[in-house]
Amino acid sequence: MDSDTTKIVREGLERACKDFSYRVSALGFQRTKKMFWTRRNNLTVDVIHFHRSGSSSGSPINYSVDLRVHFAIRVLNDSSEAIALNGPLSDPARVRECRYHLRFNAKSNHMYERCLDDLLRFTEEQGEPWFIKWRDTSTLATDVDSPLTTVARECLVSAQRNMVDADYVRGSSKLLGLS
Repeated sequence: MDSDTTKIVREGLERACKDFSYRVSALGFQRTKKMFWTRRNNLTVDVIHFHRSGSSSGSPINYSVDLRVHFAIRVLNDSSEAIALNGPLSDPARVRECRYHLRFNAKSNHMYERCLDDLLRFTEEQGEPWFIKWRDTSTLATDVDSPLTTVARECLVSAQRNMVDADYVRGSSKLLGLS
């Protein structure tokens, strides 16, 4: 594909991210990086991340913007240098089962509004219940089914005991684009 296609897809993706930002702000999320939205809690951050599928060597294959959604909980006091996308995601089975339509044509805008509606619906139906389930940090730190890694759990327990490492918090903040 040519550079015009790339430009149209980039602009379509950016428009979708901006419009999603407006809609998801009602849930307390704000866009903090190009394709990250965060909601800060006392010791953790709820994270929504988009990944655009449908490219080859970084260039779009066609005008389709096909989004995959990931949810995560990041412990602010986490020592990890990467964001673990440890929550539900828009895998093909889940998308088919609940009839989420997470793509649109960036040139014609065909299915654009449906995609935005379903991105928010996916967040409300799949992300919010999961975030609520793990909102209690004691449960998040100790439950056998916790989505956190062993290291993240240990860092959360330290934070609960007021043993916060400022470098870890700065690192988490930088990774997530928090101010």
